[in-house]
Amino acid sequence: MKKPLVSVMMVCVLWATLLAGSVFAGSGDSLIMSHQAQLVFNTDAHTVQISDHLVVPAGVLNLRLGEALKIESLSHPDGTLFDMALALTEASDEDGSFQQIDLAACGFSDAGGELILKYSGTFYESVEDVVFSRENVGGEITATISGEGIYLSGSAEWLAWNSNVLVTHDLSIDTPVGIETVTQGERTVHEVRGERLHTRWVAANPADGLNLIANKYFVHEEPVGGGVVSQTFFLEDDTRLRGTYMERTKAYIAMYEEMIGPYPYKKFATVENWFPTGYGMPSYTLLGGQVLRLPFIPYTSFGHEICHNWWGNSVFVDTSEGNWCEGLTVYCADYHYKELEDAEQARQYRRTLLKDYAAYTRDESHDFPLTEFINRHSGATRAVGYGKSMMVFHMVNQMIGREAFLKGLQTVAAEHKYIKTNWSDFFAAFSDASGQDLGFYQEQWLARTGAPTLSVHDVKFEKNKVSFSLRQDDQPYDLQVPVVVTTKTGTEEHMVHFDKNSDRFELKVAGAKVLAVDPGTHLFRRLHQAEIEPTISQVLAEEAPNVILDHAPALMVASARTFADDFIEGPLYDFIEDGKLRTDVPTGAGSANLVINPGKELLAEYKNSELIISGKTFFLGGKRYSLDKFDIVFTAPNPADPTLADMVILCNSPHRLEAMSRRLGHYGKYSYLIFPVGQGSPVKGNWQLSDSPMVVKNH
Repeated sequence: MKKPLVSVMMVCVLWATLLAGSVFAGSGDSLIMSHQAQLVFNTDAHTVQISDHLVVPAGVLNLRLGEALKIESLSHPDGTLFDMALALTEASDEDGSFQQIDLAACGFSDAGGELILKYSGTFYESVEDVVFSRENVGGEITATISGEGIYLSGSAEWLAWNSNVLVTHDLSIDTPVGIETVTQGERTVHEVRGERLHTRWVAANPADGLNLIANKYFVHEEPVGGGVVSQTFFLEDDTRLRGTYMERTKAYIAMYEEMIGPYPYKKFATVENWFPTGYGMPSYTLLGGQVLRLPFIPYTSFGHEICHNWWGNSVFVDTSEGNWCEGLTVYCADYHYKELEDAEQARQYRRTLLKDYAAYTRDESHDFPLTEFINRHSGATRAVGYGKSMMVFHMVNQMIGREAFLKGLQTVAAEHKYIKTNWSDFFAAFSDASGQDLGFYQEQWLARTGAPTLSVHDVKFEKNKVSFSLRQDDQPYDLQVPVVVTTKTGTEEHMVHFDKNSDRFELKVAGAKVLAVDPGTHLFRRLHQAEIEPTISQVLAEEAPNVILDHAPALMVASARTFADDFIEGPLYDFIEDGKLRTDVPTGAGSANLVINPGKELLAEYKNSELIISGKTFFLGGKRYSLDKFDIVFTAPNPADPTLADMVILCNSPHRLEAMSRRLGHYGKYSYLIFPVGQGSPVKGNWQLSDSPMVVKNH
């Protein structure tokens, strides 16, 4: 199983989910199995020969191995062979078919012990169809061995394992000269013997899986400090790129050691892949070459990967209460970087998460409680498993204070290293650090589906006070609601305890002019429609939008179909070429429109006071642009259903239109984008909102 990253660009595969179906008896009593394996690769024949000396813990009487592997022998270290006819059976589960080795059937002791497993495998999957999906994880491979490179993922089950154990690894690897290997752990041997390269990787810390990658890498290493090294494995010897990633590695490790605790491994390696990936494993990350070179990655998603070495890759995930790891990593990485910029950037990040949640769970059947989140496979699972989860950690921080919050994180990182950890472990640490009982809080935010919808009513401004009523629908949440009152002399921040469907409050404030309920979006709540400006992410959230062209030439029609396939990530859309909107659909039952190069009549349906389009000229933000030199993408309310957002594209080039589909996923939080025809970054922004229903002014 795989676990995607918050970034729209990247998918972060954490080995904490490889064993997502397993539930350990307790936080600290996981069984440990060790591998001491020798691997010999033949890249021409696409094969690997493996001899694995295992130390199996007591009580483990069966192992599983991938169905693509051919077992040659199973023996005791003294040479005694086990009867493979008794030991080996074919089996399958929800993850697919595999070979099961029944150790009890061939006389292996229940007390545990050593055995030697010899086997081989042929792996040769094409990487041509590997894609980097914006939302829906797919188009990946499990294993391949060739002159192009070697890639063995844990999902190929190329090492024997059992769902109730963690594992340590000691791998001696034989490859052709020039083929450098990398995996988790520490490289202790690197020797050329004739035409073969021998490397040894020792991963002494318990883990729950292993990936192996090899290619014709240029390898560099620099000390980080404290016995930790930074490594790069790049397919080109790019000094500038290497310097950037080395510097960022040192900076992120220093930051997280101060925030969370000591870095849990001996190295962090940045590894380039020859096909598109964005995976994070213990002590290294595997990034496709195109992603690796994006200028913003070292300052955003790369830090997220390093943070995962604490959350998910050393403090493992016990999914019996849901996967906490992605939300916490977003909180400590992506969101924290916005906090470091300024308070407004952090507020906008929280607001974007709430807008995404509203968009992707507009169909309530797509919503679910955090206790059911295992990994991301859609926009809705990202909005809940990443966004809602991040907001839960933010709200805990708001409730107990930064000092107690960080103390709780540091306690978990120190006491749960290399063991399975659940939500309850975090809440226990937060409760201990703060002296507050957070049981009610854990229950309402993790076990319940949805979010509260708040509304403010009957606001009365008086000389020395302001009073107001709050309402929330359905079963009430127990909330600490931020309320900000503006006066002639400034603003006052208050917190009110609200745990009923309706309650009235009074604040002692002299000369109140404006009352705003949760203006900083500190609460995870369902936003009102009037609080959400149309954005690209709302269109991305649509499973089956209408793609509308207005009598376009054949070449543009073909490019529009290609664009739609990539943007929508599937064929589930209506393709309309006559420039006609569907206007006979009841509110709440329709689909958004993706409108490409509308004519004058169709374009008139999308009037916007901030955007003026006249012929080949448009005006936005006080500037004038020509459609000969710029393409524009903008959003607007759906004419038939204003609860939906439509997206309009004006682009004169079929080639640029196709290429645009690969870019828009990076800019989902914006209302409009202006792309220069040549090189250059887009102009981006959001439409201004009208008055919020959560803000009341004293007229």
